[in-house]
Amino acid sequence: MTDGRWERVSHRPSGRIAYVLISQLVVTVVAASLQFYGAIDGQAVTPIACALLLIFGLPHGTLDLELLQRRDGPGLARLLAAYLACAAAMFALWQLAAPLALLIFLGIAVEHFAEDWLAVGSRFVAYGTAVALIATPALRHRVELAAIFTTLTGSTAAATLGNLLLLVVPVAGVIAAVGVGLLWQSGARSRAIGLGAAMLDEAVLPPVVGFTLFFCFVHSPQQLHESLARLQRPTREVWLRIILPLTLAALTIAAVIGAAAMRLSLDAGALRASFVTLSVLTLPHMVVPYLARRVWTGAPTEAQGAR
Repeated sequence: MTDGRWERVSHRPSGRIAYVLISQLVVTVVAASLQFYGAIDGQAVTPIACALLLIFGLPHGTLDLELLQRRDGPGLARLLAAYLACAAAMFALWQLAAPLALLIFLGIAVEHFAEDWLAVGSRFVAYGTAVALIATPALRHRVELAAIFTTLTGSTAAATLGNLLLLVVPVAGVIAAVGVGLLWQSGARSRAIGLGAAMLDEAVLPPVVGFTLFFCFVHSPQQLHESLARLQRPTREVWLRIILPLTLAALTIAAVIGAAAMRLSLDAGALRASFVTLSVLTLPHMVVPYLARRVWTGAPTEAQGAR
């Protein structure tokens, strides 16, 4: 699902995005200091981190349908049917084979996060960086990571995934460091700062906290900024008519999934609700634009801006 997306492009974020990324560095330093002094307890802050993950992370995918319909794109009915089918399939997979659902989710996460690092000019480095952003928490928090995977799947066998991630961290981490250097050299310095801060977050902070900072400060703002730029409509109008309503709809989905997990503790229920929701929405976010480009129209279109 990478057709037409690996050409070298300029990634010079607006002043607002640069501000967000540089602000993350400040947040990273403060959070790392609190973690050093034992002021951050991963289990205690999990519900808060999960809520922030959804509130600030979900908006970046809400413009997919709008972008996919541009320039004789597929009709809304077909797009909605495909989105709902993908989302329902992913949700059903969590109910029937949760470990497999987790593996698929991690796979599409690597594919999706790799898109953030096109400015490095190397597909290999972009993918390696994406793997590093998923595997880095295993360096210091392998036990917590194993507990997260067990909570998500209900299977203790999923805990071994933490060991596998630990094996790939050394190589993936070096690749991500190369990515930071390439970004800096190419002039995308705020992006380099964002990636470096995200890697530090995930290495030092509890897994959910570190991932939330990366997702909310780096991944989501950049993707949302790019989608808004391609849409070329007044930002206020887009927020009021598209982003906010669809974000509320996505949060409703999260609430329904969370209600189904009420038998779990607060932190476990929040964890399952947030990450299952992300997976249920990420699968169509990746698959439907691919279908629109390569199957329904037979060629790349502006729809790829939905990423």
